[in-house]
Amino acid sequence: MNYKKSIMKATNLLFLILSLMFVPACSQTQNKNNKIVLNKTFRTSVGSMCAETNKPKPCAGYTVFLELSFKNDYVLVNEKNENQCGIVSQNKYKTNYKVIGNTVKVEKLTRYGEPLKIDQLLYANNSLTGKTIDQDQSGTEYVFEEIKTK
Repeated sequence: MNYKKSIMKATNLLFLILSLMFVPACSQTQNKNNKIVLNKTFRTSVGSMCAETNKPKPCAGYTVFLELSFKNDYVLVNEKNENQCGIVSQNKYKTNYKVIGNTVKVEKLTRYGEPLKIDQLLYANNSLTGKTIDQDQSGTEYVFEEIKTK
């Protein structure tokens, strides 16, 4: 009876060890394509807000930047409003992404809190390029340059 329990424990232990060895291999295979953007941050300007003042005030308006910081399982999106005086405000959120070859698909992007309709980003020369398609079939091209983070 003890012999059967020992064999059963050994079998379970062996199964557990093999399972743990397989999980990282599977995980690396799924994330193999994301190496082109993994642990990198990209940034572009997506708009601006101006304020009319009676005297020049460098801190009255701001530029809207979109930063994409790619992690293993998600991309951290940061919509930053900045001017000469620093960061006015920022909105951060996580969303999913997928890499196929040199094409990156980000699930959700926003500008001014509204969806920014970029279907895909193309990776080339340390930058990501994407284009929005507006209702009148015109579009705006955005080039996200890689930035070095601390």
